[in-house]
Amino acid sequence: MKNPPSVVKLVMEAVCIMMQEKPERKPDPATGKMIEDYWGVSLKLLGDLKFLEKLKTYNIDNIPPQVIKRIREVYIPNRDFNPKIVRNASTACEGLCKWIIALDKYDIVSKVVAPKKARLAVAESELDAQVGCCQLYA
Repeated sequence: MKNPPSVVKLVMEAVCIMMQEKPERKPDPATGKMIEDYWGVSLKLLGDLKFLEKLKTYNIDNIPPQVIKRIREVYIPNRDFNPKIVRNASTACEGLCKWIIALDKYDIVSKVVAPKKARLAVAESELDAQVGCCQLYA
């Protein structure tokens, strides 16, 4: 695909950012200024035989802060970054759009849950210690 719909480029750009793929720097044909072009990188990513496996095994618990920050600032608020809109251009990209949105939501929830899990682990170890002491005297 030489010139895909803009929403396809948008979603693939977000996927490249999540995968920490570096863009190509090219001059913008309209302005001449250097821009970050993710389409060439996207095509390479889509051509990777292990692409689906990389998505499935993505380390969702360790998304780099700068990556999720960029996703939240640039892509999530974008009106076109919507699975219903993306579906009109590509059903495959619809799934990738949903994946990005799900990772964003997971990251938000995990930041709330992680401290609670840590407190639970401490409380359980204290309880185990207390139960161990009680069993000594029984």
